[in-house]
Amino acid sequence: MKKALLLFFALYTIIGFCQKKEFYLEGTLAKNKIYMKITTFDSSEPEATYFYQSSLKDIPLEGTRENDDFTFILKSGDSQMEKFVLKKIGKATFKGTWSNTQGKTFAVKLSPIDFSNYKSTLSENYLDEKLNLIRFKLFEFKKQKTTVYKNKKIVWYTEKHCNVRFFRLGDNFSEKSKNVVNPLLEKMQIENILDQFNCSFNLHNTLPGYIEYDTSITFLSNNLLGFKISSEWHCGGPYPDHGTEGYLIDLNTGKNYGIDNIIAFDKSVTTEKESNFDHFVKYKQTYFAPKLYAIINSEQHFKKPTPEWSCDMTNLDWWWSSGNWVYTEKGIEFTPSFPHAMKACAKPFLVPFQKLKKYKNSKFPYQF
Repeated sequence: MKKALLLFFALYTIIGFCQKKEFYLEGTLAKNKIYMKITTFDSSEPEATYFYQSSLKDIPLEGTRENDDFTFILKSGDSQMEKFVLKKIGKATFKGTWSNTQGKTFAVKLSPIDFSNYKSTLSENYLDEKLNLIRFKLFEFKKQKTTVYKNKKIVWYTEKHCNVRFFRLGDNFSEKSKNVVNPLLEKMQIENILDQFNCSFNLHNTLPGYIEYDTSITFLSNNLLGFKISSEWHCGGPYPDHGTEGYLIDLNTGKNYGIDNIIAFDKSVTTEKESNFDHFVKYKQTYFAPKLYAIINSEQHFKKPTPEWSCDMTNLDWWWSSGNWVYTEKGIEFTPSFPHAMKACAKPFLVPFQKLKKYKNSKFPYQF
């Protein structure tokens, strides 16, 4: 899900090649603090996004421009819900009015944001959107509850502005584990929250966009922590989508293992980060997909369906090269990857550790 969302949000930056300028602004709307980004282009109309300090969720606006006069509107379907009429004053200040369909009108003045006051440890994917620095500074985490998994305390937190629940290691984990793992878990929660705030409206702005997360622990030992995040999102396409991602974290080092760090079906095993993309794809299609399919098919006995477009589990290159996985107490669950229209076909298949032992990556430091 994470890669899908990052790809989706990245599509909005592609037009940056023809971009003229971005204005990052702050001001007040009535008594409410707001932050706004206005983007102008060489050959198309401007656009804007803003959010209230009290909620932090993006509100996208469609724009028109005539010289230094800008109009931005929020639509719901074909209906206009809000309108900003702004005039650019000097290099980067905007003045004007905001109005809505209920007849309310307020004066607005927006000034450039001084980003020297905002620092963070966000990854590049999130720093590309500078307004995330504002959000990051405004985050307030609250402890929600403590659960127990295999006699270890798991502490769950939410953030003041949204309902994204995520966990940290509790006080009966070692100090070393808490010091190396909890910062990673906090970073994951922050990125999930930012994804939720950046998910604004669905197609045609007819409904607010959303992302729902469900996180659960799937494995725990003295050395490893496994968990999965199941998500459903609707951030601009015609239909909602969903998916599950598994994680396996080393409690001693904080390393986040990928499936190719754990399983090696051939000595040419590699990860996307360790080699060029062609080498990675060749390993996946030549070794990973056929051998994983053979292991699962020895139990499932898949047959090519009729019609061909239905749930064809025998299509190795398409479904088995890039599926999801979850590390559990009984083995690793593998879910083949299907396109959105065939998501109902995507179901997990558990492969017990006993069947995977001979394929354990020699660099993976722990036994199954």
